[in-house]
Amino acid sequence: MRRGIAQLPDSYRTVLVMRDIEDLDLDEIAGMLEATTNAIKVRLHRAGQALRLILERDFGSVGANERESSGGVKEQLAGCG
Repeated sequence: MRRGIAQLPDSYRTVLVMRDIEDLDLDEIAGMLEATTNAIKVRLHRAGQALRLILERDFGSVGANERESSGGVKEQLAGCG
């Protein structure tokens, strides 16, 4: 998971880490990055899509049941330690 996140473009990695690891809310992230909340939502969505593609490329396709039970980025990274 960490390798996948490291492969993301900076703008995607930054918002993903701020949201899912640092537990900041959208308004906090938007303020810190001087962007609108909608722009942050778009970056987060695109970051998730890009990370999914990276992980599928590196580890194979993830089924719907695995996605539902896999938890968030924070939970997955906690297991990588």
